[in-house]
Amino acid sequence: MWAIGLTGGIGSGKSSVANWLKEHGIPVLDADQTVHQLLAEDQTTIRRVAQAFGEDILDTQGKINRRALGIKVFNNDEARKRLEEILHPLARGKMFSEQIALAASGVKLCFWDVPLLFEAGFSTSMNEVWVVWVPLQIQLERVMKRDSFTCSEAELRISAQWPLDDKKEMAEVVIDNSGTWEYTVSQLEALLVRIKNRISL
Repeated sequence: MWAIGLTGGIGSGKSSVANWLKEHGIPVLDADQTVHQLLAEDQTTIRRVAQAFGEDILDTQGKINRRALGIKVFNNDEARKRLEEILHPLARGKMFSEQIALAASGVKLCFWDVPLLFEAGFSTSMNEVWVVWVPLQIQLERVMKRDSFTCSEAELRISAQWPLDDKKEMAEVVIDNSGTWEYTVSQLEALLVRIKNRISL
């Protein structure tokens, strides 16, 4: 199984790239979706998070109230890191199980869609990493337009992640998403041809 880490930053267009890959029949394991499932359904996750942040984050059914949890970790770096230390290993384990199941069914290629791929240490388990990159000014403009943020609000969200230029230096493949979508797709098509030839897909 050839596993590729797909990452980027807020406003870079990573989700659009992930959706394009799915539309072309390539399995994409989604870290955000996995975390949401764990917080909603996994009793081990719910118990650990409640122990760390208090029983008051649980609703009347004993499930995590995401709003109550969000209030505790929003703008609190220490709390956010504590939550990530709980969630990242659990998400990683669940995604590995999904990858193993795919490999057992004969699938040779999958992507891990992980916003914090480098920050959380997921990159060390990948065969290679692709980063969806745009210049900072374009990233700012897209976040402001998409989320109706002021410039300072967009800067705050962007600064919470590693700079795209740093990720660009660490990745094996850089997808330049600063131009037209057609230009991005042309890069993806060429990259897939290379990968498929490499793993005889």
